[in-house]
Amino acid sequence: MKFNGYPVAIIIVCLGIGVLLLSLFNIEVAIEPYSPVPSPIPDTPATPQPPSPPPALTPTPGGLRVSNQTDSPVRVALLHQAGEGNVYSKPAHWDFAPGEGRTQGLILSLPDRDLRLRPGDIVVAFAQDGSRQYWGPFVVGETAQPVLDSETQEWRLMLTR
Repeated sequence: MKFNGYPVAIIIVCLGIGVLLLSLFNIEVAIEPYSPVPSPIPDTPATPQPPSPPPALTPTPGGLRVSNQTDSPVRVALLHQAGEGNVYSKPAHWDFAPGEGRTQGLILSLPDRDLRLRPGDIVVAFAQDGSRQYWGPFVVGETAQPVLDSETQEWRLMLTR
């Protein structure tokens, strides 16, 4: 009996392509433990409450607001200083669709801490459509952009063609 390895090879190649596609779309699978929380049953019938207004977005002093006024998808990357002497933390990046945040811009945030730019932080942006467009590098407090808004104390970066 002769072993034919083609079916096994095809399955391995398909799994590899699947993992590659998942990584390209930044899809992560996380399983969290389930812990049911009992909810108390009210003794009286609940009276309907008027909907509360959405929370106002207050500017974060030192935060970064980005406006993509181009027709290209754009990635904005940040090298944030971690301490004294040109030591930078792990780079962070955000992706913008064409025209996303065009008028008012979008406030950027980090998953584990507040984003507050400091002079010397480095921001760069580049188009992701193969056009080879790029903006920067911008050094916060030293180059023309980002600009500090005197009213909100936010840094604003406007990407235009």
